[in-house]
Amino acid sequence: MKKIDPKYLLALNAHPKIGSQTLKKILAAFEDPEEAWKTSNSILTLKLGEKITALILEARSAYSPAEELEKLSKFDVGYITIYDKKYPPLLREIPDAPALLYIRGDLEILSRPALAIVGSRKYSQYGAKVAATLSKSCATNGLVIVSGLALGIDGVAHQATLDAGGLTVGVLGCGLDRIYPVSNYQIGKDIIEKGGAIISEYSLGTPPLVPNFPIRNRIIAGLSLGTLVVEAALDSGSLITAGLALEYNREVFAVPGNIDSMMSEGTNKLIKMGAIPVTEVSDILQVLNIEEKSNEMKAREILADSVEESKLLALLKTGEKSGDELVILSKLDVMSVNTTLTLLEMKGLVQNIGGGRYKLK
Repeated sequence: MKKIDPKYLLALNAHPKIGSQTLKKILAAFEDPEEAWKTSNSILTLKLGEKITALILEARSAYSPAEELEKLSKFDVGYITIYDKKYPPLLREIPDAPALLYIRGDLEILSRPALAIVGSRKYSQYGAKVAATLSKSCATNGLVIVSGLALGIDGVAHQATLDAGGLTVGVLGCGLDRIYPVSNYQIGKDIIEKGGAIISEYSLGTPPLVPNFPIRNRIIAGLSLGTLVVEAALDSGSLITAGLALEYNREVFAVPGNIDSMMSEGTNKLIKMGAIPVTEVSDILQVLNIEEKSNEMKAREILADSVEESKLLALLKTGEKSGDELVILSKLDVMSVNTTLTLLEMKGLVQNIGGGRYKLK
């Protein structure tokens, strides 16, 4: 990948009228965003036309590349560009991959096998129960659960994954200086603290505008091996995500529902159109070629005996860590970490691999 100075891409992306499609046109005309930032007005107009040129000139006058970097540091927000080797490989495959992702949390999990679980904001007790059960089962079988941190099924999927000690990614339709909706603030905070991530293609300060949400759905579908729709009306945004998954040649799963329920009209229609019906987790795992863990292994993974064990297991699910790293990331004292690691080793859940480093067994 070409090495670029990312601050110019950050500054262009900060302009609210330079959306993903406009940014894509700019990067098609200029391989390096610094060129677009510094080149003459005449060359910009020649390559991009007057409208996009005017937007770039506005960005130059309104935003400072260096200050954009400073703002991210202030809010403890990281980023990755499409030029980076660590850009999520599945996401890179889609035709409208975002040129830039902002991230709070662990970047590495964006490249792990993932399943999108989405559904209606208004949901039934049946939908909530199924979403929670399938999210937990998929998480304990090693899948990262991706969703939109929205009200309803999204929030249920995130919370159930966290309860199972799994990893989850929330994709927002606003800047990462806020968590939206506010009612899911604690879930978003827990996602980050327990080894997951919240991400967005929108710069800091971007409000949660209605048009942003269907646009961000392509990231949910693009990060995932497949998309599971749990409950959705015919006009649900979840069907947009499912449609994008099909477009990207990913698997689409749907939970069948009562034919009298409006919340099942969308999922039942998906099944009639060829989506894979799901009544148990093996329906998903077999299609994704993931071997289902035994019930004994599942129990060992999800039944931590203390808050300390839960924290360390969640951190080690993201990869091996040193004792010092676990102290810093868990915010536990050294004695608590050492004692908990010893107990986890005795239970056969954690292995000391030498050099003061640990991994899940």
